Amino acid sequence: MSIGALLSAALLIVGDPSATQADGSKAPTVIVNPSWRTPPVATGDDYPAFAWAIGIQARVEVECVTTTLGLVKDCKAVRETPAGLGFGPAAVAIAMRGRVSPRRVDGVATDSRIMTRIPFSTDPLVRVQPKPWHGEEPTPAHLAAAEAFLSFMGKMPEEDFDALLVALPEARRAVVRSWIEELFPNRERTEAMFIRSLARTIPQRTLERWAGGEWSEKDLTEFEDVTALGVAMEDQFDSNAAFLELRRRYCERYDCSTVRPR
Repeated sequence: MSIGALLSAALLIVGDPSATQADGSKAPTVIVNPSWRTPPVATGDDYPAFAWAIGIQARVEVECVTTTLGLVKDCKAVRETPAGLGFGPAAVAIAMRGRVSPRRVDGVATDSRIMTRIPFSTDPLVRVQPKPWHGEEPTPAHLAAAEAFLSFMGKMPEEDFDALLVALPEARRAVVRSWIEELFPNRERTEAMFIRSLARTIPQRTLERWAGGEWSEKDLTEFEDVTALGVAMEDQFDSNAAFLELRRRYCERYDCSTVRPR
């Protein structure tokens, strides 16, 4: 089949009251349905936070009204898999960013509707063994210097788990929050781990100077070595195992069937 024939087959042909053919019958009106000029695509910033944290993929079908200007409006999620994790509202926001070539009737743009499927894809959550600490353990005096420095800097803030769970329905939010409180360290435990990590990676005399308010640019660079602090904390709490257990509990209780987007 030629390209011209393929293009003709893609057009919806209906009667046109304003034109006639040689035999006196009405000439066909050509209707071209709307199509995406700038398709809506999910990015990492669009992902619902809790679903991202536990590695859930999804697919949402969204229906929108298209305007003569090529904009979309009045979008709604008509099918969401899995539901209850915030993918529907996220997909609607993504669809609103899209732009279309509007529906045309004999070349004249008209309002219409368009349906699209928006996939959400992230890396699966897999088991990663924590790395053991091979360095020297700090002395009590070294730990005391790290604690004094942390006291000088101020208390560590509480983890804002509500921000992580904001896309969940309130009933689920309460259940998941209770699991998080069980699986993850509280502020006191987190502070103790951070103190040990400071003492493992920063010399005692440096911490003592910092606790007294003495800073240098070189010291600040050393303190900002987040990678070293993370390695020093890794054996104290297995966050990967905690997130895997959180996912297991959630998927066992609620619908969290992973869909591989097409």
